[in-house]
Amino acid sequence: MLTAKDDHSGAAVDWWFMYKVPGGVRFKKGEKTNGSEYLYYDLPSQKPLGLSPYNLGSGPEGALYHTLQQLYADPSPSVGWIFYNDEYPYSMQEGTWPEKSDWPPNVEPKIYGPETREKDRGHPVDHAHNGHCKGILAFDVETDTAFWLSHSTPRIPALHVPENEHFFYPEYTDTYAQTFICITLKDVKAACDIAKVMSNQHDPQVFGCRLPDEVTKDSPYEALWTLAQGSLPPDYGKSYSENHAKKEPADITFQSKGGKEFRLLAKSGAWFDDFWIDLVEPKLGVDLRIETWRRLTPTAMLPGEDADGDGTVDYGDYDFTTTYKGRQFHHEFLAKDGKEVVDEITNIDLGELKDSNGDPLTGYAWSYTKDHAKWGISEELEDREKLDDRQGTKRDWVCVADMNRMTSQEKRGGGAICFHEPDLWKGLNEIERVSGKIT
Repeated sequence: MLTAKDDHSGAAVDWWFMYKVPGGVRFKKGEKTNGSEYLYYDLPSQKPLGLSPYNLGSGPEGALYHTLQQLYADPSPSVGWIFYNDEYPYSMQEGTWPEKSDWPPNVEPKIYGPETREKDRGHPVDHAHNGHCKGILAFDVETDTAFWLSHSTPRIPALHVPENEHFFYPEYTDTYAQTFICITLKDVKAACDIAKVMSNQHDPQVFGCRLPDEVTKDSPYEALWTLAQGSLPPDYGKSYSENHAKKEPADITFQSKGGKEFRLLAKSGAWFDDFWIDLVEPKLGVDLRIETWRRLTPTAMLPGEDADGDGTVDYGDYDFTTTYKGRQFHHEFLAKDGKEVVDEITNIDLGELKDSNGDPLTGYAWSYTKDHAKWGISEELEDREKLDDRQGTKRDWVCVADMNRMTSQEKRGGGAICFHEPDLWKGLNEIERVSGKIT
């Protein structure tokens, strides 16, 4: 039986959420975060979002370890999984890669040879046109159970490491903040529904798969079989968009084992529009504040074309800018209908939250430039009258996503898992800041 496992004892839970802290955050004089600390939330613990007593990568403990260990502790032949990440893991010691059986049948990647730079040698070459998404879909056809882990960390989890390193968090991931959500699905059919959307929209870069004998092309599990084959989508750039029609995004609802409803909003690289501004907000019918990566390319501060199609940028009434490395970034954008507004979160401050001893997390604060998480929460229209004092919402939407709010990702697939959870919404609402500086 496969389920999400909790942070403390590894007990089965319906779902959990984690928010990893970036490394190098000075929270006390002479003390900095090491980048393996994380916030944790699940419903059964009856605790608000707060700092876990555990650290990623430090040993066989915590929700991520307990959950994924199910796939490594001699699983039954009826257990299968599909691992995907837009950056392949750096797998083995001394630059070797595991046996061919782990690769999806349709896509066996090239391996960097001896003529390339030393740090790349022996590692697989990423496919630039696959979706910007990372996670695991795991299932057990005998017990009719499954879980879906969606996260934002590159190059994990490695499939072939020594037993004492199974799913310990690698040190290279310490630098940036990351998000994770793991859901115990209602049944394997729910996993199939998600797999179908992922094949049609996300186009994930699959790097490891295991399929039980029952999962075949002509079985009830065909969607899982199809996803596990792997795919190489085309370049959905300007030339493609000029010669092909837009592909409409997906919007489905699925349930956890405990009956909680989750909504999956997903788009293909062939949709050609901004994920957050033109899809998530209009579908949910709320204004959002979002935290995503958005500082790498010259177009990172720009949304897509506005409703008139003239290429101009529509900003909200409360737009403001911040400066990073000499460039200005805008932080409030209007959707194409001119109604919904995206406010970009510029800073995270955990001062209102507590650690496992009940002490406030004073000093745990960082800029969006240190954050590789992808999440959003809803806000009420009246809350926008004060940028630094936004309280409450009647809709309490939380979204945990694959996609950054960057023009460069309009041509890549990905999605967001959105759901109502008042207490988690409250915790995220208390730590986000939409302003030009950390307060």
